[in-house]
Order: sequence, then C-alpha cells, then structure tokens
Amino acid sequence: MEKIKERIEQILKKRPGYKEILNFYLKIKEEQEKSRSHLHLSPISLKKEWRELLKREGFSLIEKKDFPVDTEASIKLFHSLCEVARGANPRLAEQTQLIQEAVQQNRLNLEEILKGKVKEDKRVKELGLDQKVFSFLIYQSIKPSLEEGVKDLRKELEGENWSKGYCPLCGDLPSLALLKGEGGKRYLRCSYCGAEWRVDRLFCPFCGNREEGSLQYFCGEGEEAYRIDICEKCHHYLKTLDTRVMEIIDPELEDIATLHLDLIASQKGYKRPVPHLWNP
Repeated sequence: MEKIKERIEQILKKRPGYKEILNFYLKIKEEQEKSRSHLHLSPISLKKEWRELLKREGFSLIEKKDFPVDTEASIKLFHSLCEVARGANPRLAEQTQLIQEAVQQNRLNLEEILKGKVKEDKRVKELGLDQKVFSFLIYQSIKPSLEEGVKDLRKELEGENWSKGYCPLCGDLPSLALLKGEGGKRYLRCSYCGAEWRVDRLFCPFCGNREEGSLQYFCGEGEEAYRIDICEKCHHYLKTLDTRVMEIIDPELEDIATLHLDLIASQKGYKRPVPHLWNP
C-alpha cells in the first residue's frame, strides 16, 4: 500500500485532474486490503479432464461463477465500500444510497447474488437501480477472493501454452496488455480475475487479426510507458503498459490514471470491449 500511495503522489504531480478518482481508488484499495486478511476460501478442485480440455479444446479452466468467494467477507466489504462511495461524487453517492436502502429493505439479497443464485442484472433492473454502480460495488467486494483464487489456479497453468485472446483461467476478455522483459514480451491481463498470459505481439485478442498493416498503436505526448493498440478490422482497442519504460506497481492504478487515453481512442472511433469499471 505504501508503494501505491507513493505512485499516486507521483501521478498527481503530473496529472492533478485525477485527484478525485485516485483518492477514491485508494480508499477502495485500503478496504480491500483490510478484508483480505479475513478471507476463508475453499480450495479449488480441478478434475484431470478439465486440464485436457484446456489443452485440446481451448476451454478455460473454470467458469467465472465457479471461483470460490468468501460470502461473509464480501458482504462486509460491500458495506464498507458503500460508505466510501457515499463520500465520492454526488451522483455516485446518490445511487449508492438507493442501493443500500434496497439491501436494508431486503429487496436485494447480497448473499444470493454473491453465490450466483440470483441474476444480479435482472433484479437491479426490476428495482430501477443503477446497474453499473451496483456491478462495480459487487465486483470490488469479491475481488480479494478472486485474487486469492488466481494464486491457486496459476499453478495449474505452469508450462502450458496459451495463445488465445481470452483468459485461460476464467475465459474472460483482457482489460490491459503489458510488455515485459527483453524484447518486450506481450502479456494480456484478464479483466475479471487479473490473471496474465503471454501472447504474440502482432495479434488482436478481440478478433484474432494478425495482419501487420491493420494493427497499429499510438501514445500520448510524453507518455512512452503507455500506448493504445488499435485494430482496424474490428475497431477495438487495448491499452498497453510497457514495464521496460517504468516500474508498474499496480496495472489497475495505471489504467485509471490514463483515462484520457481511453477518451482519445473513443474520439478516434475505437471501442474498448471491456467497459472501464472505474468510471461508475
């Protein structure tokens, strides 16, 4: 956390306009770290045939709904995050209050939603609540559980070759790419569980395009550590962090601190297949 705080201070010296959202991010992160120390998760049991399907058919190891989640810890964290959100911008505060009231009045059952017994989007829509804000709070509440689960699942992938554009662990799409080591090996980072896997440099993970002429990128002025990879075939883009240019303490933090690049990409007509969570 100390390194994250130092990095935030560095970012704000250069981009003071990010103060509100980065302070919000830091408070969320602090609550998640408190929750992490109280997690009690069941071990993930994988059958041998699942590994065979991974190799032969390209299936992910598990589905997102099968990640073990400490429901009790997640509910406590949810309420803590609601208090943080109520101290954020007026719109977020208003929507969070409505969500809290729905939970308190038992119109939303957090335990059933976290366990996957009730479809979150359907219930929230019925109540006329803000789906994006609620999804943000739910995801941030289970994130410590997801990150602990990934630690176990990564062991199952040691030595495995995976060149697809979706996560080998949970099957979700990437939210970021990272360039690492000599030659800038390219790794994709899952938008759901945060797992990373290596892929070819010349490759669009969203449509599979490998044609050099239609795969390009641009950087912000004076921001060589960040770039936007664009595909002229599907018109999607992916933000890339170059760890050879600077140390990356937390990829999510760097993603939030470069929302201006997302805006530029959007203005150029490109879309981010995975919505940016930190803009609720």
